[in-house]
Amino acid sequence: MTTYILDTETTGLVEPHMTEAAYSIVEINNGKVDVLQNPRAKRFNPLKEISLGSMAISHICDEDVADEPPHTDFRLPNNVEYLIGHNIDFDMAVLKNAGVSHTPKLICTNAMANFLLPTLESHKLVSLLYHFHRDIARVQAKNAHAAIADIYFTQLVLGSLIDLANSQCHEISNVESLYNFSQIARIPTHLSFGKHKGEAIADLATHSDGAGYLKWLLKQDTVDPYLAEACEQALGLV
Repeated sequence: MTTYILDTETTGLVEPHMTEAAYSIVEINNGKVDVLQNPRAKRFNPLKEISLGSMAISHICDEDVADEPPHTDFRLPNNVEYLIGHNIDFDMAVLKNAGVSHTPKLICTNAMANFLLPTLESHKLVSLLYHFHRDIARVQAKNAHAAIADIYFTQLVLGSLIDLANSQCHEISNVESLYNFSQIARIPTHLSFGKHKGEAIADLATHSDGAGYLKWLLKQDTVDPYLAEACEQALGLV
């Protein structure tokens, strides 16, 4: 099996097309991240206009990728069984928009961070880098949102999250156990946004205001399915 850490830069949040993709090949052995191939990056023409917000983040402009291959040329090898990334579901959507049909098992470091550190002020990748590796962050975080830099940051954060999970007896030793933990972590224990940010979902369900908010979330068309599952469990609806 092959495991990629993957990151993409895109045109924006609405129907995102890829402007850059980067990946490294890793293995998880005895709870440690072993890098088998250092990060590689490639830019693509997204075939649509890049939003100003995305330019401000990635510093990739339309003219920078006008002569690059179209994003639909991107290929994900069929032997890739696991994809690891920060908000990897978004990256997978970007790959689907490029025509990728292969769907590996997805491991989300953002979900792991929310599960293990529910009250941390921020779970953004660079925030976690400052939390776990401040010396490296002070020197290298200025390169954040270049896809190849974010791969390196994700590798570091992933290793720290595995160490933290193992210290809490979650027993992550290989990529299969990492995936299983990531699936557990996807069902949030705390809200990460809104007026109840940082509060335990189970506690919210015990009083009328909190329960009402959880019921309101369940009615939203855009509610994350894992969050919906957590709300339903807390409210006793399943």
